[in-house]
Amino acid sequence: MDVREVMTPRVDVTALTIPVHADDIARAVRISGHSCFPVVHDDLDDLIGILFVNDIFRTGQDGSEAREATDPSPLEISRKVRQPYLVPESLGVLEALADMRKHRRAVAIVVDEYGGVAGILTVKDLLETLVGDLNDEFDEEEEAMIVRVDANRWLVDGQTNVDEVRDRLGMEVPDGEYVTLGGLLFERFGHIPDEGEQVRVGDWDLRVVEMDKRRVAQVVATHLGDPAEVPAPNESDETPD
Repeated sequence: MDVREVMTPRVDVTALTIPVHADDIARAVRISGHSCFPVVHDDLDDLIGILFVNDIFRTGQDGSEAREATDPSPLEISRKVRQPYLVPESLGVLEALADMRKHRRAVAIVVDEYGGVAGILTVKDLLETLVGDLNDEFDEEEEAMIVRVDANRWLVDGQTNVDEVRDRLGMEVPDGEYVTLGGLLFERFGHIPDEGEQVRVGDWDLRVVEMDKRRVAQVVATHLGDPAEVPAPNESDETPD
């Protein structure tokens, strides 16, 4: 398994564009719930560095810096931006974990073969692949990625790994340069799909029902083949009332 399978993909990364104001940081934290952000000129391929929220909103031990720390100027914020730590998307999970621990890095920027930003990676992402989810009191309860709607239809999150789609639905997903169901659809459509667009994969009709900016958020998968071949419900299938 390589890091592109566990990173936060580019389309889901929340970035800050210079000049960065304190309100921009607060807004990004509210929207994403994250504590560090890439800082860019125009887009992620014009990356400047990484900004950790704790570096900005940190008060001196005697409280003397409280006013400055809670209302920093764009210039003060720019001085806190750290150099980005880059890893290739083909790097294995174990290798990435060892490398980041060696260099004492908690966050890395994942780059593709052309040097473009593919996503962002944290040590937590890497550890979760080895020991399972590491939830804390600030994590929202995750919804099921695949939910059975009726006898022949499933609602599938676009971020669902294609291996899980194969295992849970019995769908014959062809091999390709994608990791998620959304990635498969991008390849099949050849463009960013609109809500309502659909494509057939084997005995399945896949219809995009919700987009989140440029990301496929929700897909309805309808089985078109022999009803006897429809996967039987299991404990993880949740059928809405």
